[in-house]
Amino acid sequence: MESRERRSHRGAAQLSRYRHLTVAAWHQLWRHRTRSLLMMTCAALGVAGSIAAVNYAAGGRQQVVEQVARLGTNVIVVSALQDRGRGGRSRSGSIATTLREADYRALRREIPSIARSSALVSAGLRLKAAGLSKVSPVVGCEPEFFRIKHWAVAEGESFDDAQLRRAARVVLLGATVAKDLYGAESPLGERLFINRVPFEVIGVLAERGQGLDATNEDAQVYVPLSAAMRRLLNVDHYNALVFEVGEFTALPRTVREITQLLRDRHRTGTFRPDDFSVLNQQELGNTRLAASSRLGFFVRWIGLSALLVAGVGVLAMAWITVRDRTREIGTRRALGATARDVFYQFAFEAMVLAVAGAACGLALGWSLSRIVAARTGLPFVFDTGNAALAFTVAIVINLAFVSWPARRAARLDPIVALRHA
Repeated sequence: MESRERRSHRGAAQLSRYRHLTVAAWHQLWRHRTRSLLMMTCAALGVAGSIAAVNYAAGGRQQVVEQVARLGTNVIVVSALQDRGRGGRSRSGSIATTLREADYRALRREIPSIARSSALVSAGLRLKAAGLSKVSPVVGCEPEFFRIKHWAVAEGESFDDAQLRRAARVVLLGATVAKDLYGAESPLGERLFINRVPFEVIGVLAERGQGLDATNEDAQVYVPLSAAMRRLLNVDHYNALVFEVGEFTALPRTVREITQLLRDRHRTGTFRPDDFSVLNQQELGNTRLAASSRLGFFVRWIGLSALLVAGVGVLAMAWITVRDRTREIGTRRALGATARDVFYQFAFEAMVLAVAGAACGLALGWSLSRIVAARTGLPFVFDTGNAALAFTVAIVINLAFVSWPARRAARLDPIVALRHA
C-alpha cells in the first residue's frame, strides 16, 4: 500500500516538474522572440519550398495528361522534312515541300484504318482588324481537323466542306487572337485582313491552351485549306497531315503502313533518309510524361535538400541558444536540475518552433503553389500526400538535429558552465 502511494506521489511530482519545465520553456520562447521567429522561418521555408517544387512538377505532369486526353491517343501526325538525299544535308532556311496532294490521296485511299484526316499548311502572316495589327500563325485546314482535335467553337460556327471547295474567305479565331484584336466585343461578321486579303470572321474557338508540341493554339487563326493555299500562300504542298485512327489497337500498324507507303512513294530507304516524320500523340505524350517523371525525381531531391538546409538552420540556431544560455544551464544544474530536465526543456523549445514553422510552411507552400501555377500557366495541383510527407520529414529531421545541441546542454558540467559563462 505504501509503495503504491510512493509511486503515486513520485508520478505527481514528476508531472509537476515537467509542467514547470514546459512553462519555463514557453517563457524562454517568448523572451527571445526574434530567435524563435528565425527558427520558425527556417522550418517554414524548407517545407514550403519542398511542397511548391513538387507541386510544380505535378502540375506539369497533369497538364500533359490533360493534353493527351483532350486530343486523343489515336492521332497520327505526318510532318514534312527537308529532302537530304541530295548533297547530304538540307539548305538552311529552305521550305520543306515533300508532302504533296498525291501522297495525301494515296494514304487515305490505301490505309483503311484511317477514320478522319486533314492536311495542314501554316505560316506567320500579318493580321489587321479594328485598327490593330499583329503577326500571327495562320493555319489552313479541313473541317475534319476540329473534330480530330475535339475542339469546340465557343461563338459562331466552323467552316464546312462547301466553303472548303470554293476556297471561301472565312476565318476562325483562336481565343487569344480574338481578345487581342477585338477585346470584349464579338468579332462575328467583322472583316479581318490577312496579308491584305479580306476574310469574314465566322467563329471563335474555345480556349485550349498550349498543345503537346508547345504550340499555343489559342494564338492562331484558322482558314479553309484551299483558301490558305490559293489566296494566301500560293503553294501546292502541305506542312503536315493529321490522321485519326478508328481503333487505338490499330495505331502501331497504321504508323508502319503510313511510313512504308511514303517511303515507297518518295523512294527513300537504307541509303536515303526519310523526308518526313511520323509521330503519334501517344508517343509524344509518353515522351513528355517520361520527361515530367524525370523532372519530378530531381525536384523531390531538391525538396529534400531544402528540408535538410532548413534543418541545418534550426540546428545552428539551437546551438547558438545553448551557447548563450550556458550560465543559466550551470545555475539550474547547481540548484538540482537533472540532465534529463535540461534536455527536455531545450528539445521542447526547439521542437515547438520546428512544428509551428512546418505548419506555417504548409500554408505557405499552398500559396506558393498557387502563384507558381498562375505564373507558369500550369494547372494548380496540391498533393496532400506529398505535403504530409514533407511535414513529417521536416519534423524528423529537425528532431534529429535539435537533439544534438540539447544533449550538449544536458551534459554540461555545472561547475565548468558557471566558470566559463
